[in-house]
Amino acid sequence: MKYRDPKPDILRIEELVKDVKSGDIKLPKFQRPFVWNKEDILKLLDSVYQGYPIGSVLLWLTREKLAAERKIADLEINDRPDEYPTNYLLDGQQRLSTLCGALYWDGKNKNSIWNIAFDVQTEQFLHPKNTLKITEFPLNKVINTSDFLAQCRAFDALDEKDLFYSRAERLLSSIKDYKIAAVRIGDMALDEVAPIFERINSSGRQLTMVDLMRAATWKGGFDLNDAISSVRDACEAKHFYDIKELHILRSISAAAGLGIHKEDIEKLRNKTSSELQGAASKSVEAYKLAVDFLTSELPLTSINYLPYALQLTYIVEFFNLNPSPTLAERKKLRSWFWESALSKQYGSSNTGLISSDLKLIRDFARGDISKIPVTNQFKPQAILEDTFTLNKATSMTFALMLAQKKPRSLLDGSLVDTRKALAATNRLEYHHIFPKAFLERNGVSKTRANMHLNICMLNMNNNREISDKNPSDYFKDIAFRLKDDLQAVLESNYINSKGYEAAINCDYDTFIDEREKELIKEMKSVIDDSAGNV
Repeated sequence: MKYRDPKPDILRIEELVKDVKSGDIKLPKFQRPFVWNKEDILKLLDSVYQGYPIGSVLLWLTREKLAAERKIADLEINDRPDEYPTNYLLDGQQRLSTLCGALYWDGKNKNSIWNIAFDVQTEQFLHPKNTLKITEFPLNKVINTSDFLAQCRAFDALDEKDLFYSRAERLLSSIKDYKIAAVRIGDMALDEVAPIFERINSSGRQLTMVDLMRAATWKGGFDLNDAISSVRDACEAKHFYDIKELHILRSISAAAGLGIHKEDIEKLRNKTSSELQGAASKSVEAYKLAVDFLTSELPLTSINYLPYALQLTYIVEFFNLNPSPTLAERKKLRSWFWESALSKQYGSSNTGLISSDLKLIRDFARGDISKIPVTNQFKPQAILEDTFTLNKATSMTFALMLAQKKPRSLLDGSLVDTRKALAATNRLEYHHIFPKAFLERNGVSKTRANMHLNICMLNMNNNREISDKNPSDYFKDIAFRLKDDLQAVLESNYINSKGYEAAINCDYDTFIDEREKELIKEMKSVIDDSAGNV
């Protein structure tokens, strides 16, 4: 295929930026939204001031009617009647957006990322903290000649006014005279442009699968950005935040009847706009049902403690195919969740496993099989004797096991706020039952001291009060405080009577053995809790 006569031009950035603000150059919605931070913005402006190269831009002149951005961060782009053919910006979005935002900021919101000044004393670009200093030249006063001259008059009372005037003029000329290469392509259909977009962006920065599919699936009537936002809005309404874009894309692919690994997701580009929109709509409803299931049938209150992302993908696909499961089916799905987490089914998953488990989930949802088999062998010690680190799957699984028991805080018997403990990586809600300092004094290795078996959930105040006390001391205090509630509080933390006696006697090995027995019983119970027990 021959791309239609790319035509390079050398243009001043002032022209390009003006055309972006006016809407004559459009920012297609399949582009990644503006993501640069303040440091990125200031670096680009300094490069322009210093005359360093900032790369070229690629424009696509076409009669295609595509959805375009109306804002760059909080900067409104002018609304204008649509005229075709028009130019869409394919490469250079972050750079031109930055220059447009800085030069055309309306001056209203002082906290805007576009509130940028150039300090003529230090020759540095900055985001003013409070009121502008007399030497800080606002960039939104550069383009308009009268604004520029009025701002320069502020230097008249200063001893270094001539120096500051010359630096302001250098700032003006660096922006007005800076030229970059703009390459225009035209007379091409969208499906021809998508691979160009992917190619040029892949060479400039590493794109995610979601970035690439934004371009590849754009059909005029389908916008992947909007589809992802719809799913996130639905989940956030149920306090389930920060669903990753790739996970949502997997579910859209599955809802479209495809697989969920890279090669299958790429087939979305062959779907029609209506097929894509239908898959996205089904995903929204399936996510709502999946989040309801996770937060009502399981002690999961946040995606932060989901052991494996694939579990959510599979549960969403289950509800996509079976939105009204029976009680027996819900119990079996719950058992599968526990077994797949406790057996580390997705700790090292591969393409074959991903595909085969997706088929099993679909077969179960359609009623073709009676339960979802898990191929990994359940080895409780692999969870229980692992070390406690909240950002890994085994510790997340163990935290859910603790929450499953509805624990009561050891010192005062109050219910632990498991929603708070599972909402984020919050180490203060967890406690080493035998304090690490005590175990270290008694020659126990850090690895053994930090095992899951030595961890419980504890309200923050209780945690601080216990600190590094000897277990024999604070466990006697527990008995005194809790009295008749002692056994119930201990059991809610998987501590039996023998384990309690071991703690009183500072016998760490026996305590660990006894707690392991209680936890293994609970693990087997949640795995076996299927429809066969109803």
